[in-house]
Amino acid sequence: MSVDVNKPVENPRLKELLKQRVSVSQSDELQVLNAIAEEMAMNASFLAVVDFGDDHVEDNQDGTAVFKKDCEVSFPMLGLNDGGHVQPLFTDWEELRKWDPFKEGDVKTFILSFDDVYALINNNKTGIVINPFGDAFMIPFDTVDHIKHVKDLQKNSARVQQQVVKKDTQVMIGEPREYPKQMVEAISAHARTISDINAIWLKLMMKDGEQNFLLIVDANGDARACFQGIADAAIPYLPKGMYIDMVPANEGFGQSAATGTPFYRR
Repeated sequence: MSVDVNKPVENPRLKELLKQRVSVSQSDELQVLNAIAEEMAMNASFLAVVDFGDDHVEDNQDGTAVFKKDCEVSFPMLGLNDGGHVQPLFTDWEELRKWDPFKEGDVKTFILSFDDVYALINNNKTGIVINPFGDAFMIPFDTVDHIKHVKDLQKNSARVQQQVVKKDTQVMIGEPREYPKQMVEAISAHARTISDINAIWLKLMMKDGEQNFLLIVDANGDARACFQGIADAAIPYLPKGMYIDMVPANEGFGQSAATGTPFYRR
């Protein structure tokens, strides 16, 4: 996502989600967290306070600047009680002005996309905190790394697809050795909002030497109409290197694969 420096940084959608997270019920928390991750990765721009010497910058008089050779840029961080540090990010100027050293006067800032933020913290594996003096939301580096991984996979390849198994194709169906608990919880939370979804089974499928998760979906009408919503819920929690295939439960392969107890049933 490109950043337009001529537009004010505001992020109303992200601010509303951060506000919801503070007061949301436990049953709805996962859905809000998923929405925050998506908005943060795909749409948001952040303000980050930056420090550099004025003599190292040429002002273009249009809101942009060019850094001279050997200019050193640093980003102030916030300390944690355990001695660690996090990178503060702000959704808008109102939130930034809540930070005591920057309540008034000129403040040097960068406007960062999610990908910029990831590049900033990747070397030191530092976590971030969004709006630390408002509806603060702290995110450890491992979670930021996972969101980045999922975003890149969504951009570069389709990780969720309808599975078509041709006759005589050798397929092995079993149970996952490492159960993707967070992914299953996210899918279940989504399914509870879709009245047409009756049940979903999770299997591990081996086909052509590759193993993927297989979801068998029992739904009213055409189950394929539910696939995209299920995929959107699952992808943020899909383990690295894994893909998801989906089949309707009322068709040949799905009928034979839907054994045992579904992880979701309405």
